[in-house]
Order: sequence, then C-alpha cells, then structure tokens
Amino acid sequence: MNKRKNVYVVLTEYQFLQALNISTSVYASSNYENIIYIARNGKRLMGINSERNWSIDNTLVNILDRKSPNEIANSILDEKPQHFFIFQGNLPLNVFLGATLSERGAEISLGPDGYNSYGVFNKKHAFLSLLKDSYKANIYLIKNRLFNGNIYLFDYYKYGNQRFLDNIWITHPEQYIHVAKNRPTVLKLPKFNDTCIEFIKTCFEFNDSFPTHDVIYYFNQPLWPELIDKEFDFLKGVLNNFPDKIIVLKLHPLTSEKTKKMYRSLNGLKIIESSVPAEVILISLKNCIVFTGWSSVLITENNTCNYYFNYPIYKDIDLKFLNQSYPIILDHITLVNKPELMRFPNG
Repeated sequence: MNKRKNVYVVLTEYQFLQALNISTSVYASSNYENIIYIARNGKRLMGINSERNWSIDNTLVNILDRKSPNEIANSILDEKPQHFFIFQGNLPLNVFLGATLSERGAEISLGPDGYNSYGVFNKKHAFLSLLKDSYKANIYLIKNRLFNGNIYLFDYYKYGNQRFLDNIWITHPEQYIHVAKNRPTVLKLPKFNDTCIEFIKTCFEFNDSFPTHDVIYYFNQPLWPELIDKEFDFLKGVLNNFPDKIIVLKLHPLTSEKTKKMYRSLNGLKIIESSVPAEVILISLKNCIVFTGWSSVLITENNTCNYYFNYPIYKDIDLKFLNQSYPIILDHITLVNKPELMRFPNG
C-alpha cells in the first residue's frame, strides 16, 4: 500500500515544533510519510545544524537555506503531497502553494502561528487595507515567478480565510472564533509528546540545565520601542516583589542586542539565551509563575503553573496595533497590571 505523504513548510521555531508534534503523534503510523521543510532566511531556525541529516521515525526534516521563494515552491511541488501544512495563512508563498496543491487534489491544513488565531481585529479602513495588501502580495508572487494566472485576496484580519483550506489546527477550539466566510474543519492540536520534545532538544543542541520548581519565568517578545519602558518597569517590579525567588528570562530568538544589554543590566535576572522553542522549557516547570506580554508561548498549558499576561500595562500607549486589535484571553491565563497580583500555585 502506498504511504500517504504529508508535507509541512515552516519558517519559525514554533512552527517547526508544531509540525513535528503533529507528525509524531497524529501521523506517526507506518501508513504515513512526513516531510518537514525548514525554509531559513538567516534569522530564524539558525540553531539547527544543516550539515546533519535530521529524521525521526517516519518524519524527515529538509533544510532549505536562503533559497528563493521559487526554489522553495518547486521543492515542495515536486513532492506531490496528499496533505500539505502551512503555518502562516497569508504569506504569499504559502497561499500560492496551498491554492496550487489544492487544485491538484491535496488536502490543505493551516497550523498555528502563535496567538494569531485568537486575535480580534477592529481594523479601520479594512477594505482599503485588503486592496493594498492584495496588490503588494500579488506583485510579490509575480516578481518571484510564482504567478499561475490567479489573483489572490490577502485579508490579514480574518484568520484562516483562504478558500483552499480544508482544516485549521489550533490548541483551544472551544475559544476560537472563525469570522471568515469559508468553512474549514477546526481540529484540536495534540499535546506535545516526549518524542517530539526530545528530538527538538537534539536539533537545537539544547542540553542546558535550568530551574524548574518554584521559580518565575518571563518569556519576552520583540516589542515596539514605545513599549520598552513599560516592560522594564514591570520587570523591575517583579524583581522587587519577589526578592527571595529565582527569576528567569527566556529570550525570544529575535531579541535585539540593545535589548539584551538592557536585560543583562538588571540585577537578579537569570537569562536563558537559546533558540530552542520556549515551550520545551515551559512544559517542564512545576509550581511556577509564568508571564509574558501576550506571547504565544503561554498557549501551551502546564496546569502545575500559574499563567499571566501583563498585556494591560501597554494599553494606554497610543500604538495602532494595540488600538485596533486585542487577544482573546484563554481560560488558563490571567490578566495583570501589577507584579504583586501574580501568585504561585501553592502560595
């Protein structure tokens, strides 16, 4: 019997983690062949050694380093998959591939890319933005020799709106609101499995020891310059309010050198600087406080820890993104505007 071929294209550490999790849990049987394409542009996923041949069970990992969109597309189209996974629904390359493979009979799935699936937008001049974004994206496809005669609409403010989508995979279907007119099947992602996590650690050569019990973890994210002062005021408050606790910062891979220097200047803050997905650390914690602004890291549940978004501290900043959107707060996350409102699970 011919194996059913699943092909995934990923561009970030989180997407790679989720693709691997799907392949090693949902499609782990011998009836399937899984191929994950990592498309690297020099910024993300650089912690994986491209000189090694990466595979686990029925999943093969192919790394495409600094390839053009046309070269990436041709590599994937040549695979002739029966099931194709993308993780950014409005990326021009993904739209081209999804639409093309759908026309050829493939099943198309949209996997998660952070908190985007739980964002609510109140975009001003939405129709004008749709026209402008669609024009730019289609010009991009034409310039990169990915024009197949079709003109695509790019609506960045309605998650999963592409007509070619058969499925949307998310962590919390019960809190997801689908506002687009298409009707894909919404599927619940499996919890991260040990096979996936251990393989990810190997890929990123992550052997660091880190505190796991009764500590505070902050998962940062790249922020606009206007928000930095608020971030550091809150972080200093955490250090002052919990002087007897270990406080750890897991750096986002895109954290600037300037911001890293600012973090290092804070006494009492321990820093983990690794490109391994933060979820690998999060699921290992016990009786901890974990917090962030609104990073997707906290989508992953660990019921032994208390979860906090300090998103409210930024709301008085006059920033277009914050004024025109807000995240749906998942049930396991609590909003706080002061460090002293955070509590450990066991007191």
